[in-house]
Amino acid sequence: MKKLIFTISLISTLLSCSESADKKEFEKTNENSLNDSKSKSSLKVNPEAFKENLKAFQDCKSVSTNRSQCKEFIAKSVCEYYGINDLKEGGNYVDYDKIPKKLRDLSSWEKIGDFTEDNIQLALEQLNSFGKPVLVFNNNDSYVHVVALTPNGNTIKSRRWGNISVPSCVSFFPTRAPEKSFISKGINYAFKSVGGLEIWTKN
Repeated sequence: MKKLIFTISLISTLLSCSESADKKEFEKTNENSLNDSKSKSSLKVNPEAFKENLKAFQDCKSVSTNRSQCKEFIAKSVCEYYGINDLKEGGNYVDYDKIPKKLRDLSSWEKIGDFTEDNIQLALEQLNSFGKPVLVFNNNDSYVHVVALTPNGNTIKSRRWGNISVPSCVSFFPTRAPEKSFISKGINYAFKSVGGLEIWTKN
């Protein structure tokens, strides 16, 4: 009888320890999730970021004295609009011509593909249905240019680009006519041709 009581007591103790460990693990998981949530929510979203940074970029260019200035505004506007810090390094926003390499190095971004009508539709779904940033850049030009697709922007047929429907975008021109920069025109105004364009999105 004493042996039976001892066995039951031992089993109860083991079960109690197991439940306690499970509870601690559950609490730890919830605490980590809460901390992650707080960390993400601490990044402010600014729906006026594209508009504000366009003005800031043009103001910067109006007083700049060399080509190496005012190169961070496309990265800054994307980060502020979506509340992310992907396009920052050491507390500074990445220059526009460094963005293609930065995206390739980030595991949190993926290439949708070349600039085709099917891939445009995939990109717009990521942009408008899931609220993810989409960037497009040229990969075969000595002059690197990067644009962000405009959320809920219009698409227009471009006869010059084979009559495909092209989305509107945010485009800052750091070296070529910065006064012609815009936040909601067809992407065909930002690049000479469709050739060599890559579409990337945050996964």
